[in-house]
Amino acid sequence: MESPTTTARSPEDEIIFEKSAKVKQWVKNRMKELEDQNERLRLQNLRCTTQLQMLRSFTEKSKQLKAEMAMSRSITGTLPVMRDNENRTSDDSGLTSDDTSERRLLGTSAIESTPRQQRKPVRLRKESSEPDKGSSTSDSSPWEEKAKPIPVPRKLTGNNNFIERDSLNSYADDYEFDVEDEIFEEIASPADKEGNHKYSGYVNLSDFVAIRDDKNIYTDIVKPPVERPALPEHKPKAWESRLLHLAAECLSVSDCVAECDVPCTSASPNHSANNLGTDSPSSRRSCGSKLSVRSSPRALSLACSSPITPEGLYAVRDVPNSEKRSDDGYYTPPDASRLSGDIRTSLIPSFDTMEKSGYWNQMSDSRLKSLKRRYVVLKNNQLSFYRTAKHLSKGEDPLMKIAVADIVSVAKISQQGSTYAFQAVTQSAKYQFMTDSERTTHEWVTTLNTVIKGSTIRDLATRCAPVEASISGWMTKVRCGHSKRVYASLVRQKLMFFKNSEDTVPCGFTQLKGARIMDKQKTSSDEYSGSSDEQNIDKSPQMQKKDTYSLSIEMANEDPLYIVLRSSEEKEKWLYFLRAASGDATLCGSPFAILVQRMLAEGGAPDSPLWKDLLLTSCDDTPKETLMDFEGPDKKKALEIAKATYLFVSVLMRPIAAQYHIDLAQNILSTAMQHEFLRNEVYAQLIKLTSGSMPFSIQGWKLLAMAIPLFVPTQYSLLWLLKKHIARWCMKSGDESNMAEYCQCALERVLRVGGREAGPSRLETTSVLTRDPTTTKFPHSISVRLPNAQYQVVEFDGSTEIGQCLSSLCLKLGIRPALLSGYALYIDDPTTKGLQLLKGKQKLCDCLYEWEVRQRDVLRGRISADCTATLSLRMRHYWRHLICNETAMEKSFLVWRMAEELVLGRIPTSPQLAEQLAALYAQLSYGDAPAQITDEQFAFITKQFYPAKMLDVACLKSLRSSLHSSWNELCGMSEGEAIRVILQVLRQWPLFGCHLQAAGMRTSNERKVFLALSDTAVHVIDHRHFDVIRSFPYNRLASFGGFHNDFMLTAERMLLPESHPEETCRERVTFSMEKHEVEQLTLHLAEYIRCQKLVWKVSK
Repeated sequence: MESPTTTARSPEDEIIFEKSAKVKQWVKNRMKELEDQNERLRLQNLRCTTQLQMLRSFTEKSKQLKAEMAMSRSITGTLPVMRDNENRTSDDSGLTSDDTSERRLLGTSAIESTPRQQRKPVRLRKESSEPDKGSSTSDSSPWEEKAKPIPVPRKLTGNNNFIERDSLNSYADDYEFDVEDEIFEEIASPADKEGNHKYSGYVNLSDFVAIRDDKNIYTDIVKPPVERPALPEHKPKAWESRLLHLAAECLSVSDCVAECDVPCTSASPNHSANNLGTDSPSSRRSCGSKLSVRSSPRALSLACSSPITPEGLYAVRDVPNSEKRSDDGYYTPPDASRLSGDIRTSLIPSFDTMEKSGYWNQMSDSRLKSLKRRYVVLKNNQLSFYRTAKHLSKGEDPLMKIAVADIVSVAKISQQGSTYAFQAVTQSAKYQFMTDSERTTHEWVTTLNTVIKGSTIRDLATRCAPVEASISGWMTKVRCGHSKRVYASLVRQKLMFFKNSEDTVPCGFTQLKGARIMDKQKTSSDEYSGSSDEQNIDKSPQMQKKDTYSLSIEMANEDPLYIVLRSSEEKEKWLYFLRAASGDATLCGSPFAILVQRMLAEGGAPDSPLWKDLLLTSCDDTPKETLMDFEGPDKKKALEIAKATYLFVSVLMRPIAAQYHIDLAQNILSTAMQHEFLRNEVYAQLIKLTSGSMPFSIQGWKLLAMAIPLFVPTQYSLLWLLKKHIARWCMKSGDESNMAEYCQCALERVLRVGGREAGPSRLETTSVLTRDPTTTKFPHSISVRLPNAQYQVVEFDGSTEIGQCLSSLCLKLGIRPALLSGYALYIDDPTTKGLQLLKGKQKLCDCLYEWEVRQRDVLRGRISADCTATLSLRMRHYWRHLICNETAMEKSFLVWRMAEELVLGRIPTSPQLAEQLAALYAQLSYGDAPAQITDEQFAFITKQFYPAKMLDVACLKSLRSSLHSSWNELCGMSEGEAIRVILQVLRQWPLFGCHLQAAGMRTSNERKVFLALSDTAVHVIDHRHFDVIRSFPYNRLASFGGFHNDFMLTAERMLLPESHPEETCRERVTFSMEKHEVEQLTLHLAEYIRCQKLVWKVSK
């Protein structure tokens, strides 16, 4: 009889069987827990039922106590209230005065006769305030009608979520109440239930107070019911009611913004912040040359279907790691999750060293090669050379030993007559060997390189103190076409590579001893042989600029290693240290460069005799040679700069001829900014001219003070010399010492925040040359025009950014930060006669220089001394959900900004409303109305606060009379009250605070419209009647920006089921406007969308 064959299970079936067993066990445990929980609830229900019966018996006896109290009051006229520690008189106790004594007398017997499980007091719910239509009998009470037998658990989560499975057992102890722990819900006092017959027989202890009286033993003091004071009612005056009525009629919009044709709009900050299309991956793409911002087409459907969260667009459920790793449909319970077994081992190699042995032939010119054949043993990180293997077995001493730690590099070489040769380079010598086959040579070279690398890494891993690196920083390592971003540290003669800056064990290193370090100038025929995926990367101008800052490390018989750095300063710094580590002791360059290298090698001590070298002190004649090395036409340009610098320092600057030195300084530094190769020459000349040999060297220090904020030397050695030169003069005394300290602070600041993009402005040059910049921290100052037509002076230096200037200005004026208040700095544009936004990362001096260039182009020549740039502080963004946080200064600025909009006719008004608003502005500006309005006052009011179009057709005499009468009605109104009323009136317009941009609608025969940018959407309103034509919420915008010199909006729209199959879900609307207006509007709209979510997070 054949036995039945058993079917073998596959590994996949075993895994599925184990998971199913775990799921069954988890379900079984879960069911057991639910049964235990059900049993506890059943017992709790029984206890609550018993307690409810006890409470009913107490209420039945309350009427007897009430009758006794009534009789006692009729006889004595007082209510005896005993201040006993056992009585509970707090409001939250929920006990009434009529059952206090009865409960105290009967408490002991009730407790003794009731089991412990049935003596627990019950928590009652508050009952509805609706009066019961049924009559109250003697065997019922108001509490027992709506009381539920099962109380609410005592511990609930804060957000009303379901109870977690692991915390069910924790409620067992909470239901075990003590006898003394009596808890009831708060019961309203009879004063609050006045007129309700259900509460007529119940008195709360909180309405009585026992006070000692010497005459009367018992004193009955009944507190009257405390009523909350009524809120102060604001009764507007007749003129205010009339003004609000006019505003309601004039400022209403026919098509409300909320009822536009685009659905899903909301004015709440949460909705607007989370419906932005900029969170999609496609919205973060570059705008390109047309400044177009795009968002994902799917954002529309996802925004309507996905839950919206305050932190982002959609609520995404985090998938556990166990779910992500599972390849089948089984779910692993949380209890069954275990640590993953695929844990990566340590990066540090084992301390077990590699061992290898074999015959080597040492290469030489001798014909007796057999005498050079040696048996080599690699053991304990040491190479031992024996004559033969027999000598090793006999225990003889080796002929030669080479420690692996002394070997710098091992590489194959190609030499005539030596096919299988390799070379080992140590600190003191070079050895060339050959094996019997190519395979053996490859094995030895690989083994030795592995041992060298492991020895180095073990040395670093076992160090107690951190490695002292000469220079460290991030770079891109490129070899054989493969690039990788690494953190590099130069330790002695090894360039270590780390994955992170905090790592202590390197992922690789390169030995620099004997390497050739070169400045890699990339050409069209010298491309990295990158892989196919790397060659497809677009070569943007930024990437091409980064590729120019690269160095090459070339080792003998090895592929070159390229390192790509971020700037020319970093490249020069790395070039110096890498050459020093490679042992390249050759001093190359001009005599001045060689002198700098010698000083760098010695350390540059202040008392070094090299500071008195003729190359640094001889400044008698006009320079005939440059101090740095140049080739071809660059040398001629550098010599011109050297002569101009010498001319600036050698000629004394007189007050009547200061303009000559101002123009000369601007020309020198602007030329150096345009040609980077001239910057080192400028600093070399300035160091030489400020060494103390020139009679007017203070002028050289001032030119140096202007050059430092612009740029720093590109060569590290020259930057090091500049630091030492300034520090050496700081230890002295005099005007030069003060200027040296100023230059030192400027150098530290520019190394921290970076250089400039444009040359020095005339304001900057004048303030440095004509005044002493060492007397203040910020030598420059400029006035900023505020929205209320006043000015605020702002101080700055050559490295001050617009964002820093704006922050200090907001702090001085008492307004919120720029992000929340929405204010920004603008500068007047000489070409368009408008205003241009100043970005936060721009340097203020760069903006002033660019303004001077445009002004010079407009005037076609020299700029006059009284022609200066005008900075203005204006509101750029208006956040409607933050109006409650506005400061008094912000409200004042907002009122004055609305006055400009009124004059320009960008707010819908009627003649009556315009007169009332003009009267309010007159009260704000002048105070109470005089007996007669002067011509000057009337001209100022009508020009600053009255719509210009209405003023052209108005009768001035009647306008003057009506304005004076309206002004007289405001007598006694304060400035703050006037601001409040103006804002209350103007905020009735739904588009209050929006930025309006005039445009022509291409799809409607160039219909004149306004594009209104709000914090939630872009609205298209009529130019004349201010009716809302279209609205495009930000979450519906797919793209926007310039298109054929026009401004185009692309929005998502909902398609009807009966629409044509070829009909697209996107709609494009084009508007005509000037080119500069297209750019400004695109940037403005992009900032609104970008800042919307950030403002919501900050303002929470």
